[in-house]
Amino acid sequence: MDARPDNTGKAIVPVLACVLNQLCARNDQLTLDPKYVSKFHALRPPGITIRDYLERIAKYAQCSGECFVLALVYIDRIIQSNPNFVVNSLNIHRLLITSVMISAKFFDDQYFNNAYYAKVGGVPCKEMNSLEVEFLFLTNFSLFVTYDTYKQYHTELRNHAIHSSCDFPELVPQTQVQNVEEVKDSKTIMQEEKTIKNESKAKDIVRMDTDSPRQAPYH
Repeated sequence: MDARPDNTGKAIVPVLACVLNQLCARNDQLTLDPKYVSKFHALRPPGITIRDYLERIAKYAQCSGECFVLALVYIDRIIQSNPNFVVNSLNIHRLLITSVMISAKFFDDQYFNNAYYAKVGGVPCKEMNSLEVEFLFLTNFSLFVTYDTYKQYHTELRNHAIHSSCDFPELVPQTQVQNVEEVKDSKTIMQEEKTIKNESKAKDIVRMDTDSPRQAPYH
């Protein structure tokens, strides 16, 4: 699959941002139990909005549009598999850069190395590596997504775009979505070391708050 950004990603990003904003707004009202603070949690919400952060990822990561739908699937799997894990404004940014990175590695033929994604996401490379491992364990290494599951999430995003008051363009028709059953085996892709050497596109990095509670228990 071509790694260039496509119309799918441009259309999905604002809708996904709207969905996640609403989720975080609800969950931010809950009291965070210190026992369930993870490596994804910051001490305070980053200064960049979810939409701006997703648009930044879409611009510099150059992943396919399908990766943003897969990222939502993976985050939802974490929520379903870990009842005590609450997605909120403290952890959504790290969840997003990690989920998109893993989606690109799993689905796209070409992708960047972890150091590049770390620059795009505004986190140190060492932390990016740690977040990737944590994310995989939280999802039980379940990365394969059937076409029916993909279509379900894509349709839900389309419906949200229709009924929500958020401002975003219309999602691409379902017929333009590639069959995700054609993805490579995750083990094979994770072993590949393809790197696109154009890190100059990651200039003007917007650093987000990288202070994480190191004393937090490892999930």
